[in-house]
Amino acid sequence: MKKVRFLLAIVSGILLALSFPHPGWGWIAWVALIPLFYAIRSAQSGLSAFGLGYLAGFVFFSVSMQWMTHVTAVGWLLLAILESFFIGVFAYLVYLGKQTSWPVFCKVLWTASAWTLTEYARSEVPVFGLGWNLLAYSQASCPVMIQIANAGGAYGLGFLIAVVNVSLAKLCLFEKKRKRGVTAGLFASALLVLFGTYAYGEWQLAEAKPAEEFLRVTVLQGNIPQSLKWAPVAREKIIEVYSKLTELASLSQSDLAVWPEASFPGYFNRDLLAEVVKRRIRELGVPVLLGGLHWESREEVYNSAYFVDRNGETGQRYDKLNLVPFGEYIPLKRIFFWLTPIADALGISDFSMGKDAVLFRWAREAWPFGTLICFEDVVPSLAREFAARGATFLAVITNDAWFLDTGAPFQHLQASIFRAVENGIPVVRSANTGVSGFITHRGEVSKTVTGNNGKETFVTGLTTHDIPLISRITWYRRGGWMFPHATLIVFMVLSVVMWRRRSHG
Repeated sequence: MKKVRFLLAIVSGILLALSFPHPGWGWIAWVALIPLFYAIRSAQSGLSAFGLGYLAGFVFFSVSMQWMTHVTAVGWLLLAILESFFIGVFAYLVYLGKQTSWPVFCKVLWTASAWTLTEYARSEVPVFGLGWNLLAYSQASCPVMIQIANAGGAYGLGFLIAVVNVSLAKLCLFEKKRKRGVTAGLFASALLVLFGTYAYGEWQLAEAKPAEEFLRVTVLQGNIPQSLKWAPVAREKIIEVYSKLTELASLSQSDLAVWPEASFPGYFNRDLLAEVVKRRIRELGVPVLLGGLHWESREEVYNSAYFVDRNGETGQRYDKLNLVPFGEYIPLKRIFFWLTPIADALGISDFSMGKDAVLFRWAREAWPFGTLICFEDVVPSLAREFAARGATFLAVITNDAWFLDTGAPFQHLQASIFRAVENGIPVVRSANTGVSGFITHRGEVSKTVTGNNGKETFVTGLTTHDIPLISRITWYRRGGWMFPHATLIVFMVLSVVMWRRRSHG
């Protein structure tokens, strides 16, 4: 029986991994947790349940994030070990709920709340949090199923997917002898969530109003090999690639051209090549958002986004706020100081953290926008802050060349899709190797840079699109972002009830 429990946990981990690119079979997410629930049902203790959840999580993260081995195998292993802890905690909480004499629907609510809280914790915990491959992201390729995120965000949709999983598990696998009313209720709950989510999505998509004003934006994809990105001999070639792509953007009469993260191969505020870029932009008359490093001192270097207007002037700069731990800086240096020599040997940068979420305001006064650099689009609160400050669209500039031809760029795209739906504003993406393109405020990927072979990664090119001026204040922005806080309250109330029953039992 013990081997069967382990096998079921592994199956859940595999099913979760299959829900994300690649292959990205999102429908599996609605049943992926069922084997794990069945394994927990026969667990002998809370520690055993934790172990089963940890095993499922380790399989899920190590398989779905295998692309990290192209950067660091040790980092891949450590990340899987860390992220799996939260799935283990979830399984432990499910086990505690199983021990109660609650009505079955209270157990469903407890389990779904436990999933939301542990997922929120693994995403938002300072320094070590990483909101990658959230359960809701599995639905990113199906616009009708993700519209509910404009009310409760990615965590809200994840809660609903968990409800369906646990309802079906209890219906099909748990307690064979139960009242017909309970069985019908579980079945109705699963159907209500599924069809309710679908119906809400259809309503939101049908409600779309035509735009009266558009902004023509071109996103550039230079496809610079990672081995050449910072090579001194390749600097002029890199500038030439982006200059030619920008020239093509000018022929399309673009209002804005967007270069990827760190597309300028140096310190943009100190390098002589920056003057070459500014002069070329002035000649073409196309405003450019580009990624480049910013030097203040040896101790203060930023990963930045510069806005260069059509006159070649750089009046605004955004410095990245959310740096990648152990990739762009060593966190908690007083504790991890011994990693500094290793980080230096691996070429890990030591960037400073930005101080403010700068909103770019330019000649098109009606179109202020915010910029997210690299993995910042996996931070819901930052995108929401830009939207609250008046951003009418978000520009995501990134470099996913590190991960080669894997599912990483497409998993990254999923986060951008949810930021668009949550905040009701379009997102434009410019990546060094893809996926570069445009996402509507409804989360639909409307256009991408695509090669002749149909690939969206490892191709050089650009694409131009007219972004509709549609910005709506969603329920998520009004307060739906607090959904995890609401589930915490529910969870605490149920915890008090559990404690009182046990103390009086």
